[in-house]
Amino acid sequence: MVSTRTVMMSIALLALGAPSIAPVAADAPVATANGGYHWTIEEDDIFGVEVVNRALTVNARRYADGSVGGVFQYQQVAFGEAFRFVLSVTCFNVYDGNRAKVGGVIEVSNDPTLPVGVFGWFQAIDGGEGEGADPDRSTLLGFGTEGENEAFCDSPDTPRFGPWDVTGNLQVGG
Repeated sequence: MVSTRTVMMSIALLALGAPSIAPVAADAPVATANGGYHWTIEEDDIFGVEVVNRALTVNARRYADGSVGGVFQYQQVAFGEAFRFVLSVTCFNVYDGNRAKVGGVIEVSNDPTLPVGVFGWFQAIDGGEGEGADPDRSTLLGFGTEGENEAFCDSPDTPRFGPWDVTGNLQVGG
């Protein structure tokens, strides 16, 4: 298991634009999802309260041997409270060439109902680059057990709710 210090150092390096610390793997990644973005779900949307997703940053990699690595961070404001999660990537798959399913274990949380050790996941779609490209999109994070996390990443199913258009940039390859 990755230590909190390693996760925090990876986030600091990611924030500075430096390459993140790669897991032990002999070859280059065969799939990646990288980027940072944010979005707001208006109060009159499905939740009945405005949800401001301040940031979702991701740096996920899959290697030819099936191993994965990386980290993602999620910050959200709802009901006037700010929540922050940092997760180590434990599962990651790319579907349709541009849709990433990423899951991980919480290493840092300020939400007592979602402590360290709980798993979280999300799905994001890279709309492409340049004028005329579709917008990048993302779901909210789901939370649960390790088994639910793995089942989510291993399923090619499209999002059951959302995804919402985001501001920022996501790059999915592989």
